[in-house]
Amino acid sequence: MKNSRIFILACGIICSLIMGFAYTYSIVQPYIMDYFSIASYMASLPYTIFLALFVVGNYVGGVMQKKHSVKMIMLIGYLLMAAGLFSTSLLPSSAPAGMWFTYGTLLGIGDGMVYNVIIAMMQKWFPDKKGLATGITLAVLGVSATILSPLSSTWLTNYGFTGTFRILAVIFAVVAVFGMLTIKAPPAGYMADYKPSGAVAVSKNTCTTARDCFRCREYYLLSLVYFCAIPAFVLLSAIFVSYGTSRGLDKTLLVTGVSVASLMQVAGRFLISTGSDKIGRKGAMLLCFAITILAIVLLTFSKGIVYVVCFWLLSFTYGGTAATMPSLTTDYLGSENAGLVCSLVMIGFGVASVGTSFLAKAVNTSMAFILAGVIAIVGILVTLALPKLGKAEQ
Repeated sequence: MKNSRIFILACGIICSLIMGFAYTYSIVQPYIMDYFSIASYMASLPYTIFLALFVVGNYVGGVMQKKHSVKMIMLIGYLLMAAGLFSTSLLPSSAPAGMWFTYGTLLGIGDGMVYNVIIAMMQKWFPDKKGLATGITLAVLGVSATILSPLSSTWLTNYGFTGTFRILAVIFAVVAVFGMLTIKAPPAGYMADYKPSGAVAVSKNTCTTARDCFRCREYYLLSLVYFCAIPAFVLLSAIFVSYGTSRGLDKTLLVTGVSVASLMQVAGRFLISTGSDKIGRKGAMLLCFAITILAIVLLTFSKGIVYVVCFWLLSFTYGGTAATMPSLTTDYLGSENAGLVCSLVMIGFGVASVGTSFLAKAVNTSMAFILAGVIAIVGILVTLALPKLGKAEQ
């Protein structure tokens, strides 16, 4: 059976290699602006919608796992992604709003469904090494963005916006078949005798429905933890180049900083998540919040390379948060229906991602960073409020 789960992990890694496409939107956006003749803020709307519908897709994938095989969910998710990309390539230049449905909705829901299945399967196949398995899988997802960025750039140059999306649609369709043939859930009773303890002890809660989650105090705390961990990175990542240029930084340095930031996300996904198997999930999240606050403090007076380093630190903690939260969630809410509980907690991620976009427009940049720092401090307090595992959590 151990060979089976290693095979599932390997297949999950292969499936994740294409999932980082969404992180390359900053490369695609100028071509979208040119093709549709629209301003930057209009061209960014499909990605904002994608983030919101990604959370919905996570929930859909989690609910479907109670009645349908993960193979079927993988197939549907990837085909939705392929359909989203292909239909986007067919849009006439006079219909930019069509991307709200083709890219934002179809791609967002499909991506969320596949992401949910992969993460849920890592939680179920590796109850003894949840941090390691999730960290490896999501680290590969981060690597995929690094791999796809130069590929997408080359395709965009040679084939344009529409040709690139058609190429990617075919790739997603191929991976859909591979995922359907390889990914599966563990058999009933798998590792039922495993009893975690110490830093990775788990709660006695077993949430199998949305109602179970909504009646559990830990659900609200976990959602708030996820909410508090997101704003700082999302805020700076959206303006990193433009804000850095206004501070007099060389654009070449900033572009290089973006590339390194992708690798820092990968490092955070692997190192923090894997480390959580040793120091506990709460300890890992407290570390993420502490680094986030340090980076925000440095941002208030940073110049030159220090500004870039702050972005790297935020990228590191963003990746670490994304990889640690699924394990923290199943530690407290149970892994019997991991897909559903993780998707519900991810509502915090979705609200924070979309809300930060509005925050950035409502106040000036300095005030936005201050608010992000305050939210991170709240995140520490909420994390500390999570009950000690092994005690009476209800």
